[in-house]
Order: sequence, then C-alpha cells, then structure tokens
Amino acid sequence: MKKLIATGLLAFTASSGMFGGHAARAADVEDRLVRSRAVEAVIWSMPAISIREFVQASFKDYGATWNDVILWSKPALPRHEFLTANNQVPYMLTAINLRGGPVVVEIPAAGEKAVLFGSFVDNWQAPIVDVGPSGEDEGKGGKYLFLPPGYSEPTPEGYISVRMQGYMVAGGLRPVPANGGTAQDAHAYAQQVKVYPLADAAAPKPTRFIDGYPKPFHSLPVYDSSWFRELAAFVNDEPVRERDKVMIGMLSSIGIERGRPFEPDAKLQRELDSAIADARSLMENYFVTPGRALTPWWPDSQWNAFSPDALKKANGFTYETNDALWLDARAGGLFYWATFASKKLGAGTFYLMGLRDSAGKLLDGRSTYRLRVPAEVPAREFWSAIVYDADTKAFVCGGPCEHADNAVGLSSFNKPDMKQNADGSVDIYFAPTAPAGFEKNWVTTAGKNFFLIFRLYGPEKPFFDRSWKLPDVERVQ
Repeated sequence: MKKLIATGLLAFTASSGMFGGHAARAADVEDRLVRSRAVEAVIWSMPAISIREFVQASFKDYGATWNDVILWSKPALPRHEFLTANNQVPYMLTAINLRGGPVVVEIPAAGEKAVLFGSFVDNWQAPIVDVGPSGEDEGKGGKYLFLPPGYSEPTPEGYISVRMQGYMVAGGLRPVPANGGTAQDAHAYAQQVKVYPLADAAAPKPTRFIDGYPKPFHSLPVYDSSWFRELAAFVNDEPVRERDKVMIGMLSSIGIERGRPFEPDAKLQRELDSAIADARSLMENYFVTPGRALTPWWPDSQWNAFSPDALKKANGFTYETNDALWLDARAGGLFYWATFASKKLGAGTFYLMGLRDSAGKLLDGRSTYRLRVPAEVPAREFWSAIVYDADTKAFVCGGPCEHADNAVGLSSFNKPDMKQNADGSVDIYFAPTAPAGFEKNWVTTAGKNFFLIFRLYGPEKPFFDRSWKLPDVERVQ
C-alpha cells in the first residue's frame, strides 16, 4: 500500500510539473498571440483608420462639421499633409454622417470652363460612387442620395440612390479647369456643389464652404498607440459586416470589444506599441517589393501601375472578392500610401508609380535625378510629376512642414516657364539643390528618400496601347 501511495504521489508530482510547464508555455504563446493579432488588426483596419483620421483632421484643423465642404482656394502645399496628394489642382472634401438619415450631394453639370472629378468612399475607404464626367452623372450633374444602412423607406424620384453599409461617407473631389478655363473658374464652379439632409430638400440651408489653403492640415495616419483607441471607437461607432466578424472576435485578445471601454494595462500597451511598428514595416515592405502590388507598365520599365493580379484582388478597390477579403493587398498595396481611390481606374486619371531609377535602385534623396518628359503626352487635361517623402507618403517638406512652401512637383501647366529641349521635351530634376540653369525645372527632395507619381489627367489611347512611353528616371549625380 505504501508503495502504491508513493508511486501515486510521484505520478501526481510529475503531472503537476507537466501542467505547470504547459501553463508557462501557454502564457508565452498567449503573449505572442496578442502581438500577432495586434499586427493583423492594424493591417486589417488600415483603410478605415486612415479615412477616420482624415475626417477628424478636417474637424480639428478647420473647425468643419458634417456636410461642410472644405474647398482649397489654391493647390495644396507641403503644410497640407495628405497621402500622395496632387498639388496642381485644388481639392474639395466633405464628410457625411448618415446616422441622422439620408443626405443629398448635388453635383453640378460639367461647365464650359471647369469639370469635377472625384469619388465618395465608405467607412472602409472603398470607393462607392464616382462623380462628374467619369461618374454616374456622366458630367450632366445630378443629386446623389446617400442612404444609411438598413434604410427601407421609399426613395424619391430624380435622385441617384447610393446605399451604404456604414454611417460615415467621405468625398474627395477636384475641380479641374477645362477648355482654357482658369483656376478661378474652377473654384467658382466648385461652389455650386450642395450638401444637405434629404429631410431639408424642400428648402436646404446653404452649404458651408471653408477655405483649406491658409492653414496646415494634419491628415496622415499616426502610427502610435492612438491607432488602437481609434480602432476601438470605430468598432463601436459602425455596423459590423459579415466579412469582418472573425476579426472583430479576435480583437478581444487586444482589449477591443463592442460595448466595452478600451483600457489596456501597461503590459498590453507595450505589446501594442511594438505591434504598430511591426505592422508599418510589413506594409512598407509590401509597398516597395516589386511585383506585389505594382508591375511595370512597359516592358523593362521602372514605371509601375497596378498588376492584373492586384486589380483582381482590388475588385473596384473594395478588396472583397468571391474568394477572400485581401487584407495585405488592401493595406500595403494601396491605403498605406493613398486615399480616395476612384471606382473606375483610368477613367479620369491614371497614376504611374516611380520608386526606382533606371538601374533599379530605390530613389535616394541625396542624389540628383533627371526625368525627360516627351514633348507630347497623351493626356487631354494635363500631366504632373510629384515628389513624395518615402517615410510619410506626403509632400516633401523643404523645412518645417507647418511653414514649408516649396514646390513639390511640376506639370504641363509649368512647361512654358521651364527650359525646354530642341524637340520640345523637358528635363525635370529631383535633387536636394537645383542644377545650375535649371531652377525652373527642379523639384527639391530636401535630402529625403522619395518616390514619384506621374499622373495623366484624361489619359488617351496611345497611353493605354503602350505606343507612347515615359522614359525612366536617371541618376545623374
């Protein structure tokens, strides 16, 4: 009996040690799981948090509120911190909250001297509807009626109805001069836009316009612990979609649950701080790795556009297909570096991404580079070449961004002032300092690593059939 008892105690002791080992191992695995799920949460939520912070910046920096329109009186400067913005045409932005019911946005018909291009996106930054000549109104103008989730009331006639799955809607538009029109013509034309609740349609109040040009704008995503506070607020503010239920369930591992306050303890906070840095590194790697999101537009070219596989996964930039919700492609492939994708790619504008020089090396802010733009570019409206800070994905600041007013790009609008070659082509230089005699052809890099976007507004057939080609950027010093 004593022997049996001793054997039993020995077995129990060994068993207890075994259970203790499992507990220690499980605790370690759980810590790593928290870190992993926090990284995934950032990548998953990238487009939602980016557009949420964009809208909140308009409220904080400009004193705007829902249904106001922020209309820049002049093109943006480095103090206006957008992801990969254009500095050649002023922007107009509006944000709508559908919790109070349907909201109407009136888009004017294309004018003789100006037109509107742009898109409205949902709370996940998926483009829902384009407006203007390349949009649903086809340049004829129209009343877009945005309907909240689950709206079942009859909709009145004469509207372009747009059913939403979330409450927040954001519009990013560009009034573009046309037919010899001026920037002033485009600015006046843009003020014909109206935003108001459907309930006020019989007698809508005048839309409030705010000039975004004089003040700085801080709309860039912030990669620190505030990300998770914003994510917790988003989860509580917006409806949960069927596709996101698994991720919503896993968020409880990092302290985020619907209906509960987000209060991370010190240990969890350390994991979240580390996870946000890891997530950003992963998205950056996805962005710069050839062939993942971008592929050469021409054979043996360093100018890139979305690859066929990337466009298939993008599926109208919703990134939701019959097979999957493509989180990495949605984050690192687009919304990590851009906002307000259009629903119809290439209808109004086309972007060429330049991350490398002709030798295939990433662009270095300390070197001098040259881009030769041919005399003829197949763009009905205009073309532009703009420099972006590789770190922020915003304009390069030639000094403190709050006050920087350096040129960040050049376009066909600037061509008359630039030194031109005998064949009508122009050489644009990207460097810390201007090459002698080419001051008007120069865009500063301020010594910062950078990338380029070459835009064609109104791209034409020679671009799409590849019979026209843009030379690679060459390192000259």
